[in-house]
Amino acid sequence: MAKQNTTKKNSLGNDLDRDFDLDEFLDEQANSSNNDNLSDDPESKEERSDLIKNSLLVVAVISTIFLWTFDWSPRNAYNYFFSNEVTTIANAPQTGGFQVVIPPINVDIPDIDIDFPEIVVGQGQSGSSNLGISFTDYMAELNELGYLDEFGSSSLSTLYTNSVPVNYIDQLGKAGMLNNFSGTSITTLYNNNVPFEFLEKMKNANFIDNFSGTSISTLYQNQVPFEYLNDLNTAGVLTEFSGTSISTLFNNDVPASYLAEFSKEGLLNNFGSTSISRLYANNVPISFIKTLNDRGLLENMSSQSVVNAFRIDGE
Repeated sequence: MAKQNTTKKNSLGNDLDRDFDLDEFLDEQANSSNNDNLSDDPESKEERSDLIKNSLLVVAVISTIFLWTFDWSPRNAYNYFFSNEVTTIANAPQTGGFQVVIPPINVDIPDIDIDFPEIVVGQGQSGSSNLGISFTDYMAELNELGYLDEFGSSSLSTLYTNSVPVNYIDQLGKAGMLNNFSGTSITTLYNNNVPFEFLEKMKNANFIDNFSGTSISTLYQNQVPFEYLNDLNTAGVLTEFSGTSISTLFNNDVPASYLAEFSKEGLLNNFGSTSISRLYANNVPISFIKTLNDRGLLENMSSQSVVNAFRIDGE
């Protein structure tokens, strides 16, 4: 029995390599497994490197565009996305489409409403006339009366196309007024139904040389009396205003004496007729306006600003 066991022991021992090293075997197996797993390492490393480079390149391009848009300033970028106020970016490229919103400036200046009649001005447009005669016949009639040389070709066309009759021109010619008006002015007077008698009064008062056809038409339509014109003339301010301005002053009851004070202090160039009317309507004395001017304040003030200053300082 003991012999049999010995035989089996020897048989198992013979099957094993006497030089076999278990630790070495395990190391070889581990190294073999690692070599299999890392057999593709160089190529994998290269792919990962390319992917990282491409990602960094994309990030760099996006960052460059973003910073360029905001003038290379992270603060500008922050203000644009997170600030409630609109930030102006100095020298920012206009192609970005950024807009600076400027709030509207509201200035409360009350207007003095005056309804002026419509003044029709001759346009001298080409076209047929309602006179019932040809343009050649029209010129021939003016030539027979000796008025053809008073007008140029443009004035003749204006008179004809606006249907100004020859007899109206003849009235002006006999009164010696053709030298005072152009073809457009005569057309304006005729189209606004300014009677010849009104023109005669203007001429006799020596006012006709001071106004154009449009101004005379405005004075007539607004029924500005000759007494008011005489007062302005006496005050030495008649030639300072057009027919529209005089109508504004008259309709707002601005006396010639108030205008005379303006002229005396050299203040007429600071205000128009509407502004002067506002100052007068608010009882602003010329002395107060002169004080503002002497202290160098008037140049930067509107008439409403002057009124406000007068009210604050006390009337």
